[in-house]
Amino acid sequence: MPPLRLLALLAGLLASSRAGSTPFVGIVGGRKARPLEFPFLASLQSQGRHFCGGALIHTGFVLTAASCFRNLNPGVATVVLGAYDLRRRERPRQTFAIRSISENRYDPQENLNDLLLLQLEGEANLTSNVALLPLPPQNAVVAAGTSCQVAGWGNRRNGGPLSRFPRVVNVTVTPEDQCRPNNLCTGVLTRRGGICQGDGGTPLVCNGLAHGVASFSPNPCGKGPDFFTRVALFREWIDSVLNSPAQGLA
Repeated sequence: MPPLRLLALLAGLLASSRAGSTPFVGIVGGRKARPLEFPFLASLQSQGRHFCGGALIHTGFVLTAASCFRNLNPGVATVVLGAYDLRRRERPRQTFAIRSISENRYDPQENLNDLLLLQLEGEANLTSNVALLPLPPQNAVVAAGTSCQVAGWGNRRNGGPLSRFPRVVNVTVTPEDQCRPNNLCTGVLTRRGGICQGDGGTPLVCNGLAHGVASFSPNPCGKGPDFFTRVALFREWIDSVLNSPAQGLA
């Protein structure tokens, strides 16, 4: 597709975007992920029910969205690693309570800085089912038109049930001047596809790195654009937390 045509289509996806939209709490379109395809995915659960996604970035920390805990006490949530089929008890799973949380000036009114680090009560055992997702360098930029992937257990349509298995969709990064400075925005050009309820906090993976954290979308599931917190803006802060773990629930 010619570059100008691509940019025009991406700009059209963003025409109705605005701040203050409802944050996501699934993946629309795409396909069922294969077992072991995304071993870094975390399922955040409350009373055994999935409510948000995340990514394991350190044996003791999961990266997710601060909006996932806007109305939920982290003390009652658990982090499940190595999951695939949410309706079965799977032997490879590792489940952790949350020891502490760290956020960086999260603004729920404007959906800004929607990023959260969860320190696990213990450390993950890295296996074929549980692996780390690398982070980008500080201030790294993802070019418009870059193809990325997002996966999660969220709804496949507005108001629908959670997906039993993680689903993955290929998305395209929109131009920076058509998004907000603290966000990466994505869309699917040829059909409906993107994040939905239950996908908040799940990572946007571009070139093998966690460049985004699912935050919100101003439109119905799958109609885009989807807004992700730009992880590269927070890399130095993330490293400072990983190197000096917080003690106790924040």
